[in-house]
Amino acid sequence: MYLVYGLMCVIFGTTFLAIKVGVEAGAPPFLFAALRFFISGAIILAAFRATNAKVALTRAQGGDVIFIGMTMTAILFGCLYWGEQFISSSAAALLSATSPLLIALLEYIKGSREAAAVKACGLILAFFGVSIALAPSLNGESSEMALLAIFIILLSEVTCALGTMRSRKVMESGLNPFVLNGWQMIVGGLALTGLSAATEDWRFSYSNDVYVSWLYLIVFGSLIGHGSYYWLVRKAGPLLPSTWTYVSPVIAQFAGYYWLTEQLSVWSFAGLALVLLGVFFIGRSSSIKEWFRGKQGIVLKS
Repeated sequence: MYLVYGLMCVIFGTTFLAIKVGVEAGAPPFLFAALRFFISGAIILAAFRATNAKVALTRAQGGDVIFIGMTMTAILFGCLYWGEQFISSSAAALLSATSPLLIALLEYIKGSREAAAVKACGLILAFFGVSIALAPSLNGESSEMALLAIFIILLSEVTCALGTMRSRKVMESGLNPFVLNGWQMIVGGLALTGLSAATEDWRFSYSNDVYVSWLYLIVFGSLIGHGSYYWLVRKAGPLLPSTWTYVSPVIAQFAGYYWLTEQLSVWSFAGLALVLLGVFFIGRSSSIKEWFRGKQGIVLKS
């Protein structure tokens, strides 16, 4: 499970860079996102259909998939692609780190109390690690459009948290996580296509940077990355997979430094250590809680 988690974090950490490269190369952000997700979703469903696997949805699943596709693809990535016109890829990755906090809050409100204190410590620790790692890169994000982009991306993370919670429900109904991923991306891709048609000029020159980043986002970001995410949601619940948003910003910062000369400092390494420690607390929350209980019992007996 943790091997899949690590692969997902590396992939998602580099997708912020790929988005930035494509947008800076001149691709209209909404169209760029729409083509990525619609084509990725079509490939997944076609592959399952070719193996005679079930891809049809029940009426209840269809409603859930539309909600997930709108919240976790159309709104989330529409805001992210648009926002990366004005902020760095590492800054965009930092903003995504708010998602696990929102998911944990929603789980708590809905009654999930298992090892809540340990999970809260891990979330706070990881978010603090991301903040100190990427704070230097936010110094330049002070223009009006950059601040607007930050605000819009943060709002989109709220919808992402709601979609993540709903995704577990629909998978518990028996829907294959890869089939869910395929339908989600088609729904989101269609919505983004409509938004692009209404707001963007499709007459632009396609460069090699656009093609390369677009293919990377389809194959790795959507087909492998999102499939891994849903597999982890089904295996471990929504909270642990969502913590990719803590690990990936630090990966994104290193990738941005290497390819786009974005800022990197000693705080990046200190922050990464705190992020990994926080994720460990979240992933092993039940075991850590039992360990503390054991220690407390020893103290009381002595």
